[in-house]
Amino acid sequence: MYNNSSSPFSDAAVWLYSVVPPILLLIGIPGNLISLVIWSRRITTTLGSTSLFLSAMSLTDAYVLLHGCTRQWSIGLSNRQFDLRTFLGCKCPLFLFTFSSDLSTWIIVLLCIERVICTWQPIKFRQICRLRNGSVALALTIIVLAGVNLHFFWTVLVIADSCDPKAEYNEFANYWHYLDFAIYSFVPLALMLILNSTIILRIQMTQKSMKRTTASVDNSVIIRSQNDGKPSANHSRATARSMRILRTVSCMAICHFTLTMPIVLHFLFQDKFCLTTSGEFLSQCDLVEVLVVSLQMTNHMVHFFIYSLTSSVFVADLKRMLDDGCSGYR
Repeated sequence: MYNNSSSPFSDAAVWLYSVVPPILLLIGIPGNLISLVIWSRRITTTLGSTSLFLSAMSLTDAYVLLHGCTRQWSIGLSNRQFDLRTFLGCKCPLFLFTFSSDLSTWIIVLLCIERVICTWQPIKFRQICRLRNGSVALALTIIVLAGVNLHFFWTVLVIADSCDPKAEYNEFANYWHYLDFAIYSFVPLALMLILNSTIILRIQMTQKSMKRTTASVDNSVIIRSQNDGKPSANHSRATARSMRILRTVSCMAICHFTLTMPIVLHFLFQDKFCLTTSGEFLSQCDLVEVLVVSLQMTNHMVHFFIYSLTSSVFVADLKRMLDDGCSGYR
């Protein structure tokens, strides 16, 4: 993402950039680091590649928050679009931020794919979703996204204390915005909706099948059912598990849409709605930019709450880690 100007922000925008970034850092960095520690310990001991994916996502989210919020905070403190990335030549910071934010999003797609396999092929899940296969999928995703974003090393430079495309790449930069937002938001969102729809479909099919099976068992062996209650108990557990999966995958799509789509739309259409006929940037758009960028950072913070705090395994490990830490001080 390139800078548009170095003009001062409105007072409201400066206030938001002074307040929101430190809050996101205070919550997001510790949360993601705790997630990284706990999930990385489970990479080789849990079934599937979920722990590997969540460890990688915790790392990328922590970097995105540190990079993005630090830059925003400096803007709030200086009252100008002061870009810290210029001190590092722009190339590497732009590459790392864009690559990390893209990777975090595509890891969610990998998680959705694994959930689809778990839902539709539970018997073959252990074979298909081995750690080795998950590592290969993650490595391929990293290679592709790194390759797509490598152009920053030769297409951008520091111009007037900001990161801008070189003159010969101005046309490429205009098209890159569309490709970048497709990679970061549009395509992953479409895949999430498709994959999650198949999960919901499978859950509904399973629930209907289990209801028919339970009714058949209750009718044929009603005495046994009344004595031990196993059919209804199994059905209740399966239903509860299905609902947990449904809630998680629904939160995935909703959060990704509501928190990433505003920044996509803003930067795609800001030249049309935010520039006057004389080329001046409307002050009202400063506030809009602050809000949509803050939403983007929030997206990388809430992953901790959606994927970690909703996991009984994670919560149990966190309690155990806290208990061990407290006992060490006694």
